[in-house]
Amino acid sequence: MTPFIDLHTHSTCSDGLLTPTALLALAARRSLAAIALTDHDTVAGLPEALVHGTATGVEVITGIEISSTLDGVSLHVLGYGFNHEHPGFLAFLERLQQARRNRNQGILERLHTLGISITSEELARIAGDQVGRPHFARLLAQKGLAKNAQDAFSRYLKRGGSAFVEHVKPQADEVISRIAEANGLAVLAHPACSDPGLEKIPALVARLKDYGLAGLEAFYPTHSKKVCRFLQTLAAQHGLLLSGGTDYHGDTHSVTPLGGNTKTIRVPLQLLHDIKQRLSTIGAAHRQAASSPPKTYFSRPDSPFFTKKRG
Repeated sequence: MTPFIDLHTHSTCSDGLLTPTALLALAARRSLAAIALTDHDTVAGLPEALVHGTATGVEVITGIEISSTLDGVSLHVLGYGFNHEHPGFLAFLERLQQARRNRNQGILERLHTLGISITSEELARIAGDQVGRPHFARLLAQKGLAKNAQDAFSRYLKRGGSAFVEHVKPQADEVISRIAEANGLAVLAHPACSDPGLEKIPALVARLKDYGLAGLEAFYPTHSKKVCRFLQTLAAQHGLLLSGGTDYHGDTHSVTPLGGNTKTIRVPLQLLHDIKQRLSTIGAAHRQAASSPPKTYFSRPDSPFFTKKRG
């Protein structure tokens, strides 16, 4: 059986429906060789995912998805294989979390001016540690203030909606730099979602490559075969890696199941081999520059890329 992977997944630590443990159990049932947990702006789920990856036999690569902007274009950047305990990276993520908290407070205040009573405690019961617009949408639907979460977005939470508050995002070059400082690789997520016509993407990718971008997410459920081929060609032109994943948030919140299927996408294991080879090259460069090697994080102790936590 051909091994497949999923390098774009979310858990309850951001806006997914499954805990990291449940996500790994599902990945094992679907016979995936590896996944990356790429929660939004947080690494809170990675320790649990790494432990349960070892237990289930599904390799876990550290991951994250960070919203950013460049020249007014909203871009999502995936990080892979980084040190999730890196102090500088954690400080950067705390800044992003504070921006999220500020936005959430703004949404609460706008809803209150509309006569809608929602509390932080109610949101926390739904979301846990990190609250986002999807949690507002679920709560609005539960309170009967919208038909469903999609209706809540349309009426209140989307850009132009009565309770919309702008998300203050970092610049894409800083995101890429922060991931690199933590010994990881930065990959542009679902490029066609940022620019459906792909008219701006070639110039943006050229700039992002100069900033240190390592790859493109070519395999994605809403990318047509034509878009996928375009992105593969663009990646080859710039010497960039390829990545892919389902952007899985849970069966009721995703357009394709974890790991995909023959009707949507399947992501070959070779892509992870290529990513790990690039990470290995980075590690070798760091070993030449420093007396001790940087940490890289994978769940399999027998992996040549796994380094046990030091003392």
